Amino acid sequence: MAREVWTNDLYAQLATAPAKQANPIAAALLETLDDRRFQQLRDTLLDELHLYPGAQALELGCGPGILLEGMHQRLEGDGQIHGLDLNPHFINVAKRRAQLLEIENAEFVTADCHTLPFEKERFDAVVAEKLLMHVAPLRRVLQEIARVLTPGGRVALADYDPYTIMAAGPDPALTARVMTSAAELYASPSAARETAQACAQAGLTVESVRGYLQVFEDAKLPTVAGMPEVWHEHAAAGRQVDRGTARRWLKAIEMAATQGRFLVAIPFIITVATKRND
Repeated sequence: MAREVWTNDLYAQLATAPAKQANPIAAALLETLDDRRFQQLRDTLLDELHLYPGAQALELGCGPGILLEGMHQRLEGDGQIHGLDLNPHFINVAKRRAQLLEIENAEFVTADCHTLPFEKERFDAVVAEKLLMHVAPLRRVLQEIARVLTPGGRVALADYDPYTIMAAGPDPALTARVMTSAAELYASPSAARETAQACAQAGLTVESVRGYLQVFEDAKLPTVAGMPEVWHEHAAAGRQVDRGTARRWLKAIEMAATQGRFLVAIPFIITVATKRND
């Protein structure tokens, strides 16, 4: 029987990259902590966990501790926060942030979410933001989440759908072609659409599936700067469009920004599931 191949796409490259390369990405992620759009998305995600003092909570793909403060607040300083990421440089940043914030009930570990280094039924809640689109197969990761959840435990997962991103300026058909090409670099580009089914296949009970739209209307925002450029590069690498087409798309967005017509809308899907008390 063939061995199952696990994929971690772009972040697997970062895991082996030097800190000099990885830390600018960690810094960019930390910029999102002060952006109300990301705050609202993360508050919505964390509220779905129903955290309580004394709970054991795990963030998968935690990066530099993105959900650290929100989880700490909801646990009211009690219980335990665990963070896991494939990138050791991100984990080092997360550990330093916990020290600076004087959060003592947080632990971080470098590991692959396909094989969680935790015992069965360890956590009351598991959360992941923009993780599943970067890993494959989804089934394996969801099975691991189900394994480490306590009976009655909750999981909240959010990923965006790269195929339906909207950008003001370029022709909609061109944007669709560019984003479809960019999606080729993700391990599971359809994860947002498939998470609920993967949860059910892992034995979890799907409680809710809801949409969340992030809208960016200011090209000068720190969290927006460079976003179209990254998509342009990914589109060219995905080889579904040529580099010239991707460049024309980027120029059209830049022109829209100079004319005050900049707008990017990113559709997220939040899936919430529970582990049955069997």
